[in-house]
Amino acid sequence: MSKIHDFILNGLDLKNKIILDAAVGAGVSTYFWAKAIHEQGGTSKIICVDNDLPEIWKERIKRRLGEYSRYIELKEADIFDLGFIEDESIDIVNCDDTIVFLNPKPLKLLSALKEFARILKPGGDLIITSEIPIETLDNPENEGQWKRWNLAKAIYKLKGETWSTEPVPEELRVALELLGFNVCAEKIFPSRKNFNHKEVMDEWKNLILKDIKEIPWNDDLKSALIKEVNKVYEKVMNDRYLMNPAIYVLKSRKIIKEGI
Repeated sequence: MSKIHDFILNGLDLKNKIILDAAVGAGVSTYFWAKAIHEQGGTSKIICVDNDLPEIWKERIKRRLGEYSRYIELKEADIFDLGFIEDESIDIVNCDDTIVFLNPKPLKLLSALKEFARILKPGGDLIITSEIPIETLDNPENEGQWKRWNLAKAIYKLKGETWSTEPVPEELRVALELLGFNVCAEKIFPSRKNFNHKEVMDEWKNLILKDIKEIPWNDDLKSALIKEVNKVYEKVMNDRYLMNPAIYVLKSRKIIKEGI
């Protein structure tokens, strides 16, 4: 088990629980939760939601989980509107690498957290994991990642789209308190070098080149952007690593109101 998931799952009773995984993505985090459920007797289930969950992704997730897939239910749904889930019926919400997509801040962030508050039982746990964005180029080791992010942000703006930005821990803490959560534990895991960088960069390059094609510019201007993409790609390849940013985990609990 990774150190992050060890911290997340530490002290959690996963017997006879209903857990919401919002959003499931490729199922990396889900695997650790399902494995922990199995190790604690296999009496809980995970409802895994994502707003884009085609059959091919469902199959990939199930393959990743293997025997642990028996504990999950995959459902295409919007985390801003979980109307299929009854009020105060969920024991735990896992929100791993999700709040980055809750833009613009803070209203959309509050909207999603309010929905989590609605479905969680009093005393239920909300666990959020997210990256801390690299906002300044003050460390040469961050240069490849910093250039990659900022070039992608620029291209998104040229397309007229909003780049997703991770709320920092302080922002998230305030939002949780506003909605009736107590932060029980938190931890920051430091940045680290990712030496399995080629797959990440190949996927990034393909997506960014596709985005550039959609920009309403002439070919000369598009060529200039493509040149910059190739320079960033070569920078990371020459460094032989991609810096993964620091990750923080906030473990919070829905406050039990007096008289309940």
